[in-house]
Amino acid sequence: MNGEGGTTGDIQQIWVDFNRGRDSRAREQLLIHYLPLVKMVAGRLKVGLPGSVEFGDLVSSGLMGLVNSLDNFSPERGFKFETYAVPRIKGAMLDGLRDVDWLPRSVRQKSRRLDQVIEKLSIELSRVPHEHEIALELGLNGDEYSRFMESAGTGSMLSLDTRISAGDDGEGGSLHEVIPDINHGDPLTDLEEKDAREHAKLLISQLSEQERAVVALYYYEELTFKEIGEVLGVSESRICQIHTRVLATLRVRIKQASG
Repeated sequence: MNGEGGTTGDIQQIWVDFNRGRDSRAREQLLIHYLPLVKMVAGRLKVGLPGSVEFGDLVSSGLMGLVNSLDNFSPERGFKFETYAVPRIKGAMLDGLRDVDWLPRSVRQKSRRLDQVIEKLSIELSRVPHEHEIALELGLNGDEYSRFMESAGTGSMLSLDTRISAGDDGEGGSLHEVIPDINHGDPLTDLEEKDAREHAKLLISQLSEQERAVVALYYYEELTFKEIGEVLGVSESRICQIHTRVLATLRVRIKQASG
């Protein structure tokens, strides 16, 4: 990554200086160099958020994630800093959104109602309910169901960062960390989060092929709903509906598993 902080060779030397003694000047140079990374994550995240969410607020929160990443990154693990930092920068932005509770009450209510319906039907049917079954339980026709899911989807944007516990000690990972990413390799983290990963993989494996594709394209390829629709040959609104139902289903399954 070349940018405001200097050339690749310069950055490698700055990393050496920083890792040698947590030099404050080196830290500042690294923060400047990786600021475009924070802005990139903020821009992609903002696409799926209401207009009331300010880009600058996302960047401010993301900087905290960048600082945390600098302090905890271990080059000896053998993967790029960007690979390590991006999910932590995004996580810091999501934490900031939770703190200000940006969702309207009506959206919160719809999101809770959707969770309740999916949980009820999952128990009754002993499987993930189909869309027509959810719509019937909600008492909505096709168009009403589509509008409901698009609205409720606003409240589901953050849910793949839900923590999954793995045992009594509370150790675990988040859902976005267990969707396969062929460019990432961290054996130590994989070992520490093995139980959580197995549980989450089981949940994700129960989704349809189309649903898994939406999750992977949105959270790892970081495509927009419109771009995913073009890839899969369906409308943007249809991708929004699939995304909303997937996250609601995963929320319910996590709640059931931890309860």
